[in-house]
Amino acid sequence: MRGISIPTSIVRRFFQIDGIRKAMLMAFNLFISIIPLAIITFAFVSRLRNRISLSRVFIEQFQLRGETARVVLNAFPQNRDIIKVASVIAIASFALSGFDVASIFQKTFADAWNTERLTGWRGPVRGLIWFVAVFATFAFGQMLQRLPTKHGGWAYAVSIPAVLLMNYWFWLITPRLLLDKNLATRDLRPGAILGMIASTALWILSLVILPGWFSWYGRGFGGIGITLALLSWTYVVSIVWVVIVVISAVMWERSASIDEVVDLSDAETLHV
Repeated sequence: MRGISIPTSIVRRFFQIDGIRKAMLMAFNLFISIIPLAIITFAFVSRLRNRISLSRVFIEQFQLRGETARVVLNAFPQNRDIIKVASVIAIASFALSGFDVASIFQKTFADAWNTERLTGWRGPVRGLIWFVAVFATFAFGQMLQRLPTKHGGWAYAVSIPAVLLMNYWFWLITPRLLLDKNLATRDLRPGAILGMIASTALWILSLVILPGWFSWYGRGFGGIGITLALLSWTYVVSIVWVVIVVISAVMWERSASIDEVVDLSDAETLHV
């Protein structure tokens, strides 16, 4: 295995675990869980504080103008309408989609690392903790994206380091939650650094790419185009997440001892 080049190993592993399909499933479930929960949370928070609208936040954050701004303005309902339909059942159904995201990502880790999947109560509990972490990082990241819009470009000096630190810790704890293997911090650190860099790059690129996507999709499809733009970006994020997991697994196999790698593979074979 180590005789194969690292890029070749990464590409092979990605397609061996059916990375594209996993990313598609994860993107769909992320979209139908994170986005509605974020909209509902925003509606409640804005009602308690300054009653700002989500559409206005989008327009300001991505500096949208003209027809695109008008489409976005009409794409999101008023906060009072959101709160009317935000029942316990609705919130619970969106949250259940988060369990699907965690389950898919758990399977991605298990397949990429060639180990057994989490069984029993550990899978759902760890998945729930992970999904809460995903939602928290998403919300915190969106808040940090607004700082430069409100306070000027100098705010990037604060927001970018904060995003880097947040993403590092997210990718450091994610394998501990979703991977059925005890790994030392030194084993997780390369993946955490890779995830930190890639996730922060996506955070920055979203400010550059999404305005154009909103404009292109909005002109072609109207309000539904904004949904398509967000779904497309969620798919990009999911692809990057799967690639991070694959690279982390391959790099660990190159740095770990032969016995550790063989023991891991034997454990999966016995489980099957």
